[in-house]
Amino acid sequence: MKRNFLAGGWRGRAGAVLMIAVAVGMLLRFFRLGAHELSIDESLSWAESSGNTVADVLRVQHQLDSGKLPIYELTQYGWMRVFGESEAAMRALPALIGTISIVLVFILGVELMRAITPTRAEENDDSRIYMVAALCALLFAVGLPSVEIARQARMYSMMQGWILAQVIFILRARRLGGVANYAGLAVLSALAVATNFTAVLVMAAEAIWLVYLHLTSSPSDKGVRPAAPWLIGAALVAAIVLLLPFFAGLRYGVEGVKRGDYNWIKPPGRWEPLATFESGLGSWPFALFVLFAIIGGVRLWRSNRDEAVLLVAWIGLPAIVLFAGSYLVTPMLVTRYLISSFVPVFILTAIGIESLPSPNYIFVAIIAIVSLSILRVSSDLRPGDTRWRDACEVALTKAGPARRIGTYNEYYLISYYIPAPDRGSVQLVRLPFHGNESDAPHVAIVSPTAAPAQIVEIRRDYPVVVGKFKNVTVVSRPEAGMQAPTG
Repeated sequence: MKRNFLAGGWRGRAGAVLMIAVAVGMLLRFFRLGAHELSIDESLSWAESSGNTVADVLRVQHQLDSGKLPIYELTQYGWMRVFGESEAAMRALPALIGTISIVLVFILGVELMRAITPTRAEENDDSRIYMVAALCALLFAVGLPSVEIARQARMYSMMQGWILAQVIFILRARRLGGVANYAGLAVLSALAVATNFTAVLVMAAEAIWLVYLHLTSSPSDKGVRPAAPWLIGAALVAAIVLLLPFFAGLRYGVEGVKRGDYNWIKPPGRWEPLATFESGLGSWPFALFVLFAIIGGVRLWRSNRDEAVLLVAWIGLPAIVLFAGSYLVTPMLVTRYLISSFVPVFILTAIGIESLPSPNYIFVAIIAIVSLSILRVSSDLRPGDTRWRDACEVALTKAGPARRIGTYNEYYLISYYIPAPDRGSVQLVRLPFHGNESDAPHVAIVSPTAAPAQIVEIRRDYPVVVGKFKNVTVVSRPEAGMQAPTG
């Protein structure tokens, strides 16, 4: 591939770009972390991690979040005991992991560039390796998908970190071999899948790549690639073996399809995979990412097809599997499940930008794509409202002596926004309520996340609007002697 980065000073510039990436990435991940209320998913993470003991965490996590082991929840449990359970405190853990992941992307970029650069690298080659890797880290630092998951109190940032480390080790195993690299690959693969089952999609892409390497290898490759594909494959199989003792927990995720855990995901349209990447990257910078990623992919395909196949499989296979599974099993094509597939997009984009014919063009391209990405990310950093906190405050004043509040979908979200001193005395009741009329809560909190038919049923029992906070409504039963409104 062409060497645009001239020798002399570029390694220092690569270090400066990496420092900028870490600084900007940290700012985007930590700025106003507590400015928005928790999402429903985040409230589940809080409920799983807020137990008094580790045993409580294990029990609640198994009940609430299927398809993974409580690696993140146990980590968050310890984190919350030190830093508290405010929105900012809980989100600071994934934000920290997301910041560390910027450095992991840099290391991944170095490993990939070493794989596609001649073994006896000249000074210019060495400088180019670090500069392209630093550009990969910068694009990851400002990229909308990586910033979004790092600002959510969920396990996806941790899963992405494990995947990045895992890909680093698979590249090292391919380039260098060695027991330590195989062992690291096996352990990190197991950790990634255990954190969230969707990490197996990356392993599937790597398996396809290993089959390709086996089918296209020739005797001339010996001595160039120390690790045979079957050795790397054995390390991936070893990861599955490590997970066998926890198979029951992982199987619980498959059973979640039958329970309807994923019914909230809408069926995908014909162009949904492309639309998912467009919405994930942001409409503004999407066109530039596509343009430079295609340029980088074509150049890499022509010069280093093995590595190009890995990156293309990493981008495409998870989306294809989720798209097919959405029609064959249950809808499952959402951005969070494809989060790691954006990393190879950033890598190919960096290679495409580096292939431009002059440093001036490179500089303009970097400024354009970074600026558009930051503008898109910054639009999500505005302060939010306090609809759930306000709704809970009003509901408590109308709950009566029984201190019972009804809710449909947001059981744990309302639990979080009930003031901590009141949580022990307030009982949340799931609606629609099927029990003795005297035990029914006097007040309820509902939002449009409930099905329309369910909202109609709830409003039939709770016709009085006590307060409305955007799309969250506090409703109550009629007071004694008061006739419910009609119409």
